[in-house]
Formats: sequence, structure tokens, C-alpha cells
Amino acid sequence: MSPENNTNKPISAVEFTPIAAPEINRSVSVSRGFLALLAFVCVAAVIMVLLYLSKPVIFKVDPADADIKVSGLSFNIGENYLFLKGNYQLEATKPGYSPLIQEFSVGDADNQEIPLKLLPLPGNIEITSSLSDIRVSIDGQPEILAPTLVIGVSQGVHQLTISKYRYFSLDQEFIVEGLGKTQQLDISLKPAWGEMRFTSTPTGADLYIGDNLRGQTPLTTEVLETGSKFKFKAPGYKTFSGSVSVKAGTVSEYKAVELIISDGTLTIVSTPSEANITLDGKFLGVTPMTADVSPFAEHTVELYREGYLKNTQKVSIEPEQTIEVRAQLRANIGSIEITVNPEDATLTVDNRSVGAGSQMLTLPAKPHLLKISKPGYQSQDIKITPRPDQEQSLNIELLTLQEAYWASRPNFIQSPVESALKLFRPNKATFSLGAPRRQPGRRANEVERQVTLQRPFYLATKEISNKQFKRWKNQHSSTAIKGISLDMATQPAVKVSWDDAVLFCNWLSGKSGLSPFYQIENGYVTGIDWQSNGYRLPTEAEWAWAAKVDYQGLVAQFPWKNNLYPPLETIDNYADSSAKYLLPFTIAQYTDGHVVSAAVGSFAPNSKGLYNMGGNVSEWTNDYYDIQIHRGAPIVDPTGPQSGNRHVIRGASWALGSRSELRLSFRDAGYEGRLDVGFRIARYVDNPGAVP
Repeated sequence: MSPENNTNKPISAVEFTPIAAPEINRSVSVSRGFLALLAFVCVAAVIMVLLYLSKPVIFKVDPADADIKVSGLSFNIGENYLFLKGNYQLEATKPGYSPLIQEFSVGDADNQEIPLKLLPLPGNIEITSSLSDIRVSIDGQPEILAPTLVIGVSQGVHQLTISKYRYFSLDQEFIVEGLGKTQQLDISLKPAWGEMRFTSTPTGADLYIGDNLRGQTPLTTEVLETGSKFKFKAPGYKTFSGSVSVKAGTVSEYKAVELIISDGTLTIVSTPSEANITLDGKFLGVTPMTADVSPFAEHTVELYREGYLKNTQKVSIEPEQTIEVRAQLRANIGSIEITVNPEDATLTVDNRSVGAGSQMLTLPAKPHLLKISKPGYQSQDIKITPRPDQEQSLNIELLTLQEAYWASRPNFIQSPVESALKLFRPNKATFSLGAPRRQPGRRANEVERQVTLQRPFYLATKEISNKQFKRWKNQHSSTAIKGISLDMATQPAVKVSWDDAVLFCNWLSGKSGLSPFYQIENGYVTGIDWQSNGYRLPTEAEWAWAAKVDYQGLVAQFPWKNNLYPPLETIDNYADSSAKYLLPFTIAQYTDGHVVSAAVGSFAPNSKGLYNMGGNVSEWTNDYYDIQIHRGAPIVDPTGPQSGNRHVIRGASWALGSRSELRLSFRDAGYEGRLDVGFRIARYVDNPGAVP
């Protein structure tokens, strides 16, 4: 230290802090590795316990790549899922498919498989075209107008029917991919018209195509290949009408039309009125009346009325001229020979007794009221008018009260669905139900047995159509076969079970206020009320008599006149050559114009006025099916077996064509509906014992 810094400064005190002694930690240190091992052991133990208690489940999913989400605790090992026993819920999803939510239970079973199927979403069809107002029907559904977007069409093949006025219709298949996709269909239709030149004599006639005036002749104008109706109109000439067609895209000429001069007009009146008129010997009507007659000729007009002398006049007329013919008729007296049965019946004329029995009545030539009566018989009131210049006779046969009752029953009745039923009175007709052993094509179930029909009944002249059946069951569909519809309104209703056919009959009875023929419990037939006159199916005996026995008692083998097979003429709808791509057997060289069923009432009726008894569709009958053998006295009004599990089907159909099947004795059986089986309805006339 240098002397200059060595000063006598005092030393100041500073704060003292002692150094703390080190603290001794007496706890034991545990490593992290040990803790992790302990945790792993615990988790593994839990997992082993869960694995031991879990059951494997495999989900079989369609489509296989769908996503699956499962509620609750589970383990996924490949395609296997491990679950504890209990209830779970899963959700399966895939774009283009409807999500599937499903509950399932896991029990004690091992290797449980759960099938899962996702439904593809429908697709859309965007229909485009350069044309407007195109009518499109998809699978026979109601038409829609295109261009348009059709939403929600099911995946698969669909049949489209496309049409537009003045264009050729088009049928085509379209495959809908579905999965929510929108596909485009562009429609192009071919024009269906050409041009036709029309000429007339005289020229200048107005030419109408349909109801539309196109101009005056000579004229070239548009007509359809499918055919157009036309007419010529000209003052002083009769209207000429016709139809014509032309190849699309071509120009043709219709033959020259020579118009016929118009008729004149006769107005004919008489005193008194209501006189009968003949013109040139042909009945024209009654006075007063107006009639068109040919010009440039002399015509004979004759008027006659009961009780008056005939009036004759000659008249000539010019085209479009109107002439009035007036006649004052003169009264006269005539005689009528009356023959009555029974002979002691009483006669009154205009409420004045003229005695009993047959006699000659001389009366003024005017209308009179003749009444014939006898106790126990139905009286008759007849209007008679003697004619002075004619010999007249009248045969009158009174009916007993019973005979009158049946005569009062209408020959035809109408059901609530507008089907006509015809009255039949078999009058104890006896015939063989079945077929002779040696008849070609006879089957074992056609055993001959004699039956007698005596109870009168009504039978529908035609099969029940789809339109009529859907008035009861509007959701019914007769479906189609290979794209050919069986569900058109006028086609017979098929795919109808026997139960549905009789339920339809009971519905008709209810609509008509009749007691039901069939007793129904829980939708099933449990009995039949044979006393009822409600609607029903015909018995097999009734059907067979109506189909194959004429009014002279002659029994037919086929629906046609001879016993030759196949038929030489088109008689009804069978499996013809046009259906060979649908059916295993068809009739060679036979064409009836229908691949499947035709409209009810197609083709000519049989001798009893009934349509399609031997073709179009086979038909349900009321009887249970059985092979019955009976060699005693004829069974009266047979109703078939009392029970069974099938019912008798009679008649051929559009799907049948063999000799055996086309015979009127052919029998089949069934219960469920078929594509070629329909039905017709029947009724008893009245309850037994209702006849006086």
C-alpha cells in the first residue's frame, strides 16, 4: 500500500449470514421404467380378461367395402370383432347406398355371423330431346311429358314407351345404374307423315283432315303414315268421307273424288199424327218427320195408321229443295180373330166383357185394350188395333203364376262393376261331366259322371277385367311377362287367387244389397250359404254345361264346330305362333293376333252368348278339386267336394295349345293366382222355394 493511500479510516460493520447446512433426504427413489412396466402389466391383464370374456363376431357386408361403426367396447382383429356379451348397435354406410342402422346381440355362441345388406339408392333419368311434349311411359306407368327429369327410378332394366303425335312410337330398354346417379337419355323420333294430293269433281271443295280445314281442292297436304281421316264438303253436294295413309317422307296422290249431288228434303205430316211412313216401299218412320230423298226422281209416299185407310202420294224433288207432304187419314173398321189358351179364359175389351174363349172381334180401327184373365193364371193386357184391309189374328197363352214368375226374371242383369250376367234355366238338363275314355287327349281326372242341372242361375257373359277387379282392389296388378303387359284395363284380371276371387264376389253382393254367398272369418272362407242369391263363382257343372252343351243337348269336344285339331279358323286366344318365344309349346300356323291375353269379350261368343269360354284365360270355379267317380243316378246340381286344398280350374288360355288342353273337358287345379287364370261371376236367381 502506498503511503498516500494509507489513511486512518474506520472499518464499518457488514451484515453476516451463516451458510445453511445441507439437508439429508431420507426417501427411497423409484425409477420411471419400473412404473411403466407396472402399468403395462395391469393393462395387459385387463386386456387378457376382456379377450377371455369376449365373443368373436364377423359382419358379412354387401357391399364388402362399406364402412361399419359399432357402439360400445369392441376389438377389431381383421374381419373379426370381439364383443362382451350384451346388446349393441351398428351403422353401415357407403356412398350411393341407404345407411343401415341395426341392433344386434352377442350371446354365448362362438363365431357369430351377422349379414348386412345395404340397399342401393335409386337413380334419376334426365330425358332430353330436340322435340317438345314427348309422352314417355316407364314400365307401363302413367305417361309423363318430356323433356324432364325423372327422379327416384329403381336400379335395373326399365321398359320405356315413347310417343308423340305425328311421330313413330318407340319402345326401348334403359338400364338405371342407381346409386343416386343422374343419367341422360336423349330421345330422337322419326317423323310419321308424308304428303298426299287430293282432287275432286267439282273442284273447290273444302278439304278437312280430321276436323281441321286444310283448304280447297286440288290440294297437297300432310297425312300420317298411321292413317288420317278426311272429308270433302261442297255446297249442293253430299259430304264425302274416307281415310288414307301415306309412307312417311313421300308424296302420293289420292284417286279423284266425284262428289254426289245433295238430296232434297221431305217434311211429312198427317192428321192424326203417328202414322207409319213408307218411301218407295221401305219403312221410313212415323209422322211428323223430315227425311232426305234423292233428287230428279218420282217417289211414292205411303202413310198408314191402325184404324185408318192407307194414304198414297207421288212426289218429285230438286237438290236441296224442301217439300211438305200432308195427309188427312180416314178411319175404318176391322176384325181380329182371338185364340186363347186356356179355352175358358175371360176376355174384356176397353173394360167391357165380351165373353170367354176364342172368338172373332169386330172393332173400330183404332187402339183398344184387350184383357185376358183366369184364376190361377197371370192376366194379360194387350193393345190391339184392327186394320180394315188386313186379316188379323192373335194367339194368346196365359202363363201360370209360376211360369209368369220366371218370365218376369230379366234375361240379363248388370253387376255393380257393369258386367252383364245372362239368365240360364237348364230345365233339368242331364249331361256327362268329364270325357269318354277313348277321346283323344283325355286325362285321368276327367272321369265321366252324369249330372243334372235344374236350379236357374245367372252367368257373366265375359271374364272380369282388370278395370272391374281394381274397383275392389285398386292396388292389384296382373303384372307382365317378358315386358308384355297383362295389366291393361280391358284384359282379364289374372294373378288372382281363389280366395281373392270369392272375396270380390262378396264385395259385389254387399254393393248390391244381397246376402253374401261366402262366409268369411279373418279373411278366409269358412263356409258357403247355398240359400243365398249373392254373387259367386260358377260351379264346375254350371261352367261345363255353359261351355260345351248347346240348347239341343249336343256336347262339343272343342269350342269350334268340328273335332279337328288344330282349329282351321281363328276361334279364340290360344298359345299361337306369335308366342313361341314365351311358351314351350305353341300351335303351328295358328294366329289369333294376341301374344298374351286379349281384351275380355274378344272373339265370337259360343252358342249360349258367352265369350272366351274355351280360351283367353282359364277360369276359377267354385268346386274343390277331386277326382270323383259316380255311376248311379245323375247328381242334381252338384256342388263338388265339401273340402280340399285346391279348386277346379276350367278352360284353355293364351298359354295353352295342345289338343288335350284345348278340349272343353280339360280340368286343372290350383289355389294361388296364375298369369293365365282369371274368373267370371255367377248368381242364383232367387232363394230356393221363392217361386210361387
